[in-house]
Amino acid sequence: MNYSEDKYQGDSKPGYLLHTLEQLLAIESVQVKPSLDQAAQLLVNVLDAEKIDVLLYDPNTTSLVAMGISDTPMGRRQQKLGLDRLPLANGGSTVKVFLTGTPYLTKHADQEQGELKGLIQPPPDGLGVMSEMGVPLIVNGERRGVLLATSNKPEFFTKQDLSFLEAVSHWIGMVFHRAELVEQQTREAHEHGRRQAAEQLLTIMAHDLKNYLTPLKGRLGIMARRARREQREQDIRDTASAQKAFEQVNHIITNLLDIARLDQGLFTLVHQPIELVDFVQEIVTAMRVSETPIRVQASTSIEISADPDRLQQALENLLANAVKYAPKHTPVGVRIERRHHDDTQLACVTVSNQGPSIPEHLQTHLFEPFVAGSSSTGLGLGLYLARGIALAHHGDLTVYSSEQEVHFTLSLPIKEE
Repeated sequence: MNYSEDKYQGDSKPGYLLHTLEQLLAIESVQVKPSLDQAAQLLVNVLDAEKIDVLLYDPNTTSLVAMGISDTPMGRRQQKLGLDRLPLANGGSTVKVFLTGTPYLTKHADQEQGELKGLIQPPPDGLGVMSEMGVPLIVNGERRGVLLATSNKPEFFTKQDLSFLEAVSHWIGMVFHRAELVEQQTREAHEHGRRQAAEQLLTIMAHDLKNYLTPLKGRLGIMARRARREQREQDIRDTASAQKAFEQVNHIITNLLDIARLDQGLFTLVHQPIELVDFVQEIVTAMRVSETPIRVQASTSIEISADPDRLQQALENLLANAVKYAPKHTPVGVRIERRHHDDTQLACVTVSNQGPSIPEHLQTHLFEPFVAGSSSTGLGLGLYLARGIALAHHGDLTVYSSEQEVHFTLSLPIKEE
């Protein structure tokens, strides 16, 4: 039996629809797939169909994927044959519903031109679909997939069934959206907890390491002075290398401790007047390496009020990052300029290189702690700290990436006269 012929008898259509919607809304929307499986199973019983699919578009494979499938013989056979994934390139009536947004009803799928062979071919090689109807699945105002009902009987579904499926699809869209939001919140909460635990552990380690490094720095200084006094050239070179490595480790530990201060609201600034062009030039001079030239462009002097130590820390992080990922013998660019934004004058320092582009999905998380690209060997702290320093100065740090260049722009308010 189907909804339009038997289940409608003895009840009003609006009343039966309301009963179905109440059952849909009773689904516990905690995870997407179990929620959609429950919705599919509910509808397969209501419509007395052989199979219900809730298909969602997957942009990574440009396919419609059955995320919700009724637990029926045809549903299980569909999964066994691999017909629960429909590439858009293969066409077919279901794909057409998704692309056009137009509902579809056929009482003889075997007579439809362009229908996929695996769907209409009799078992065991196919599903043996005869009647089929599909409607677009709208989620939060966006077409995200297709709600599909199938039967192995010809002339099984009616226009009344199609209208019922259209009404129900809006509510299934709500069930999906609700489950999707819960999954997203769960992932974010898990990620937040993971990062908090990592930050606490690293902060404790950084404090302990700092205590061990202080006497080590003193011993390296004594060894260096003794080597110079006794003119032992090899020992002079070795101690210089050791001191350089020490400073790199000390830099990482300083970043870790500063991140802890940022998160705890203990990050303080000591403002001083700074002539930005000269300030940047001094930092660039200290960081130049032969393999990667750093070129500075500045048209006029710019005076700002900032904490020189923190600003130096942010700029050194940006420059070190740019030099690290720049292809050998390609320049790193530094442009210093004034900009106007919402009646505010900004001093902007843009650091750019010709390094690999940053994927769009990574750009939105790039300024979070412990986020780094696949080729990175660092902890993913430098950009988070640099942006924290910018925000503490009522400025910002932004990124722009293309196939040719990557730009990081540090913006700070210009000191008012």
